[in-house]
Amino acid sequence: MAGNRLPAGTLSLMNPEEPHTGHAESPRLIYRMLYVEEARLPALLGRKRLPDGFRQLNPQDDGQVAAGLLRLASEFERSDALVLESELLALLELVFIRHGGLRAARPASRDGGVTLQVRDYLEAHYADAISLEQLADLVQRHPRHLIDAFRRAYGVPPHTYLLQRRVREAKRLLLGDQSPLTVALSLGFYDQAHFSGTFKRFTGVTPGQFRRAAQA
Repeated sequence: MAGNRLPAGTLSLMNPEEPHTGHAESPRLIYRMLYVEEARLPALLGRKRLPDGFRQLNPQDDGQVAAGLLRLASEFERSDALVLESELLALLELVFIRHGGLRAARPASRDGGVTLQVRDYLEAHYADAISLEQLADLVQRHPRHLIDAFRRAYGVPPHTYLLQRRVREAKRLLLGDQSPLTVALSLGFYDQAHFSGTFKRFTGVTPGQFRRAAQA
């Protein structure tokens, strides 16, 4: 069977029962694969059923999804569950909307009591390991509805709110005598590099730069 050659940085999709070798053409090539069981997809995306398959298996022009898949793969080893699960859900929905004929779901309502409960939980447990499933079980909502409603209420999804809350607390702790590594581990970050990258993402400076500026 002739194979398809794809340029670097492109996306390849696969329908159930699609024959494939699972190998790159050359050992010098590296590719990232995300495999989700077909039976789990409707529940993950909050739909009764999904389209039968992707319309085009090699959409050469979708760098957005390819970049999202690469970013997700690179975060698997050190991002927390809430970030990974939320980004995975968003990526899967994007793939099926763009290439599987899935209609975008109607925007969720603000669901004020529910989103307030989630926000209060994140405020109280910002240093803990929190999963998307845990939050959804807490308020008895589907994860997708929860993320959408929370974003409508507070402008950001729950995982971003959690990271912002940790950064706010990190600023306070960095004004004391704790080392950046101690601060990172106390706030639930995987390591100092993960902490520094997140801190800079939201503040524009590294923890060390923030401390030096505060002490100047």
